[in-house]
Amino acid sequence: MPALSQPMARPLRTIVWMGTALGVLLGVGLVVMLANDFQRRQDAAQRQSSALATGSQRLLRVELRNLERAMRGIAADGAQLFDSVPTQAPDLLDESIDGVLQRHGELESIVVVDQFGRALTSGGGDLTLPLWIVENHRGADSQLYLGPPQDLGMRRWVLPLALRMGEDRWLLARMHTSELQSIISGLDIGYHGVISISDVAGHVLARSPDNEGLTGKQFKLQRRDLIGRDAVLALGIEYSPIDKVERISTLTTLAEYPLAVYAGLGRQDVLAPWWPYVQASVGLFLLYWGAFALVYTSLRRATRRQDAMSAELRTGHAELRMAHQVGKICTWTVDEDAAVLRWSPLAREIFGIPIDSLSVSDFFQRVHHEDAPRLQDAFHHAFAGNGVLDEMFRIVLPGGTTHWVSARGQQVGGSDHERRMIGALTDVSERVQALARAQQAERQFRLLFDRNPAPFWVFDPDTLRFLEVNEAAVRQYGYSRDEFLAMSILDIRPREGWEEIRGAIASAANGDLQDAKVRLHRRKDGTVFEVRAHLARLDFDGREACLVLAEDISDRMAYERDLAYHATHNPATGLLNTRALAAQLDEEGGSYTIAYVQFRGLQLVADTLGREVGDVVLQAMAKRLGGLGVRYGLLAFQPAEDFIFAIRDDHERQTALDTLVQTVSEPVRGQDWLHQFEPRIGVAVKFEGDVVSAEQVIGMAAQAAHAARDEGSVIAWFDNTVSSRLADRLRLAGRIHSAIDAEFELYFQPICHASDGTPAALEALLRWPQPDGSFIPPGEFIQLCEDTGLILALGRWVIREAARAQRQLVDAGWDLPIAVNVSAVQFFNSDLVAEFQRASQEFGLARGALHVELTESSLMRKPGQAKQTMQRMHEQGIHISLDDFGTGYSNMSYLQHLPLDILKIDRSFVADVETNPRNASICRALLSLGHSMGLTVIAEGVETPGQHEWLAAHGCDQVQGYLLGRPAPLVEVIGRLELAAV
Repeated sequence: MPALSQPMARPLRTIVWMGTALGVLLGVGLVVMLANDFQRRQDAAQRQSSALATGSQRLLRVELRNLERAMRGIAADGAQLFDSVPTQAPDLLDESIDGVLQRHGELESIVVVDQFGRALTSGGGDLTLPLWIVENHRGADSQLYLGPPQDLGMRRWVLPLALRMGEDRWLLARMHTSELQSIISGLDIGYHGVISISDVAGHVLARSPDNEGLTGKQFKLQRRDLIGRDAVLALGIEYSPIDKVERISTLTTLAEYPLAVYAGLGRQDVLAPWWPYVQASVGLFLLYWGAFALVYTSLRRATRRQDAMSAELRTGHAELRMAHQVGKICTWTVDEDAAVLRWSPLAREIFGIPIDSLSVSDFFQRVHHEDAPRLQDAFHHAFAGNGVLDEMFRIVLPGGTTHWVSARGQQVGGSDHERRMIGALTDVSERVQALARAQQAERQFRLLFDRNPAPFWVFDPDTLRFLEVNEAAVRQYGYSRDEFLAMSILDIRPREGWEEIRGAIASAANGDLQDAKVRLHRRKDGTVFEVRAHLARLDFDGREACLVLAEDISDRMAYERDLAYHATHNPATGLLNTRALAAQLDEEGGSYTIAYVQFRGLQLVADTLGREVGDVVLQAMAKRLGGLGVRYGLLAFQPAEDFIFAIRDDHERQTALDTLVQTVSEPVRGQDWLHQFEPRIGVAVKFEGDVVSAEQVIGMAAQAAHAARDEGSVIAWFDNTVSSRLADRLRLAGRIHSAIDAEFELYFQPICHASDGTPAALEALLRWPQPDGSFIPPGEFIQLCEDTGLILALGRWVIREAARAQRQLVDAGWDLPIAVNVSAVQFFNSDLVAEFQRASQEFGLARGALHVELTESSLMRKPGQAKQTMQRMHEQGIHISLDDFGTGYSNMSYLQHLPLDILKIDRSFVADVETNPRNASICRALLSLGHSMGLTVIAEGVETPGQHEWLAAHGCDQVQGYLLGRPAPLVEVIGRLELAAV
């Protein structure tokens, strides 16, 4: 608004101050009046709500007191009846209760119940009674307990009341909440007012008006701590949590009964008569200021016209100067002789020339020499009146810097008919530099775009049509550049990817660039490959466009998928590995069953018959079990011999396990071979809700599989005993290391000539005595030593102790060799020949003083290595016995080439040999085989004279068994030998 002139400013300012002060006083007076009326109405509403709450409280106390008296009378009569005639008391009480119910229509029922709420008289009990006959449900001066409201259906609610009748009986009455509703109905509470009765837990028992059916619902209301004593609390303005209405309310409570009465008047109803006063006051206030504004406007209009012209002139001059400064524009003129050039003062700031005029010739000398001839021709042409001067040129400033200038001008005629030329100069250096930078950036972009080895293209986000593509895109996709420019980006995407493209464009339009996403693209020949698309927004030829870099990542994605597959699958079988199976089961959750299948001998097939046969057997077994995995759940492989079968459906568990046992028990057949395995299956179950990981369940199944192997059974279920046995086994393994030198002992059993019973050798047998005189069986700790690797240390100890014993035998006059049993683990994983040599040298033993006993099953694990080791032992004079002959699955043609000395017939064939034709046939065959190979044959397990006589009669060389001597310490054995010699 233009400023007023000084003469008119003073009286107008006085009028403004006086009018404003009067308006402020008027406003303050109206506000004070309205505030007083507002507070008076709220105070009156608070008093009214207190009166309503207090009156309802009194009526409620009278109602409940009357009911309590009636119930006390019934309770007293009932207690006397139950004490005097307990069997007839229920019927007698029913008659008395019927009379009370007829007089008290507000009661639904009265029932005598026991301490658990079960009915003793006619009517229904309340099994929730023990939950609410607590102290906070009873008043201070009353024995009446109030329970939570109960719904009878059809919007009928009752309030349960309980009164103790004795040690274990209660009188239970149910009062209709409609009786409480009648207490608070019909009161003057206004349209938005409310009055309600609620219990100590916040349940609504009665509410007026109850338009929403809130009876029985529970709310968190204010000041529940007052319940249990007489109190009247003015809550003031309260925002109701039930119906979200603002009210002026009061809360009253009773000392005798744990109930609260709430009364509230709608604040909207209370203030309804107050608002017309507010409107009238605002209208009066606005009317005053309207009249004041009218007077002020009339006075100001009279002075505005006087200042308008001067204000416009000042403003126009300032705007023109600002425009020249912002646009770096100055005006210039040339006199009639075209000799002197004059310009406005702004030119000195723009061009750094400290003068206001310059000769035209001097000015042209300051123009860049490349632009001066062109500018002179244009200037003279325009000065002659043949056109308008419009040129852009460079001018060299005194400091040597160059500016770009745009000049416009034309000839004009003066009042004295003299020719003059006027115009404007604009410094456009920044514009020229920006244009140069843009052109350079465009050249760089074009160079980067065209020569980049990665496919690039630009497309219109609205039409999706290609605007430009580079040579790499042409080579990658097989389309020519012209074909590309006639297509849209949908043409290089499979149809199922079109919606994703439209979504990406929409997100890019909102500024959310979904960068570096992997998408499928299609070449001209129809092949589909994977690309990582990098999207960016840019301005292309003056319009908005999108730039895309399409990075071909097909090989990388295939490699990553291959890595992911190998991370979760076993490459030999194509099955899941254990970790992937556990992760999938943990993700799915729920219950499942794990069957851990161990195939002992699977690896031995590959070691014995070659890797190719081993792979065929493994693939055949994986194919068999894979069908079960598809049918019942999941299957994984644990190299090198274990399969893990997860059964999802609990109802199919037993069927799946039966099918599994049948499947793994069948032999694997090849073109010219047959393999029968002895599987061991451990089963563990994970039930719904068990807090246990899949890895733990698999571990439990593996423990059960170990237990099945130890027990010699096909299948074993995991339980606490399995875990306990394995724990005992681990504890036993912890004892073995220290027991090797301190607790183990060697016992010796004689091997005698079959013909005359004279001793031929001794067999060293390992024993582990315990403090209580018992022995830990070798079957329990030998396998454990093999599993833990302690068999190597234990085997060295046995060889050394056997050598010591042989030295003692020689010293005692008995030059008998001692046979030592060697574990397959020790045989293949230690330098056994060197250990025998060291022991023999330490105790000065003769050649052949120690024998070695090996089982045929252990030799067949690695036949080639076994043959080499046995050959070295034979060269050192160590005799080799093949123990338990006939029980394994060795190749006879292979055994005949091994450097053996002795064959030992297993005790299972010796049993009943004199009476059992089958065993007799086997023993004759084994004796014939052994003798044909030039070997000494020893029969084990000879326990009866008949067995001894039969073996001696059929040419058995030596015998061993309890008949000839039980295992005993060396001292005892030497004593027996000496006694037998006498």
